[in-house]
Amino acid sequence: MIPDADEIYLFDSLTWHLTRRQPGLREGAHRGRLRGAGGAFADIAPLLAHPDPRRLDLRRSITDPFGGFFVRRFERHTDLVLHILLDATASLGTVAASDRQRIAALLAGGLAQAARRGGDRVALQVVSGRETVLNLPPTRRIGIGEEIRTEVNRLFALGDGVEGLCAAAASLPQGRILVALISDFDHSVPELNQLLGALSPRPVLPLWLRDTGLEEPPGRIGLSEIRDPESGRRRTVLTGRKWALRQAEAGRSRRRDLGAVFASHGLRPVEIRDSIDLSHLIAELDEAPR
Repeated sequence: MIPDADEIYLFDSLTWHLTRRQPGLREGAHRGRLRGAGGAFADIAPLLAHPDPRRLDLRRSITDPFGGFFVRRFERHTDLVLHILLDATASLGTVAASDRQRIAALLAGGLAQAARRGGDRVALQVVSGRETVLNLPPTRRIGIGEEIRTEVNRLFALGDGVEGLCAAAASLPQGRILVALISDFDHSVPELNQLLGALSPRPVLPLWLRDTGLEEPPGRIGLSEIRDPESGRRRTVLTGRKWALRQAEAGRSRRRDLGAVFASHGLRPVEIRDSIDLSHLIAELDEAPR
């Protein structure tokens, strides 16, 4: 189901974990690469390499057969920015079985709410074609989740391609960031490869908005406008049962190809089909590689 607007706080149940250790100086909720005096125990190190006699580990030093001295090191924790990158190209506004723009708005707002409640900052860039139409800097402001949901719902999805998304990706910092990439991924294989390459080496969580009504169109006779995912060109076609079967098979083949591109970048997208099921989303987030 899709929660109503006033139920955005249901997204508080999402938890954020980065298995990659994040570098940084500021204290926060995520494990860092720095070793210091605070936080959880990390390891034992030679005193000569880390001269801090206040952290001397007597047991390890006494039992060392070579008479060495060792100190205990601790992890320092760092803050994280959840950066939501929303692909608002024209295909997002195409509606069959679901309203993907409304889903994208709620998903972006809900993720922002969950990140803020977890102590992280959240930022947002919405890109339509070549243009960044909405750019919110990192914040922990109360109500940012509902603000994002409202702003995304107001947008007009326009344009195509990944040029604007790649430019936005290149502008992002590479440290202490998790990129939530929300898109219907109505892109060609080379376009997706280009986009994921632009985001590397940042940790990326792809969220794939799917509309099964578009993936398996009805076989009614009529006229329909479609976009060729390879060329980006739109054309009007005569629809029917055989056309619908060909479209469904082409869609399955394309999704397999896109899945291979994600896998080549070490990613597995979280797929959202027609609506948001929070329990399913939480399970997928916990299992998704990061």
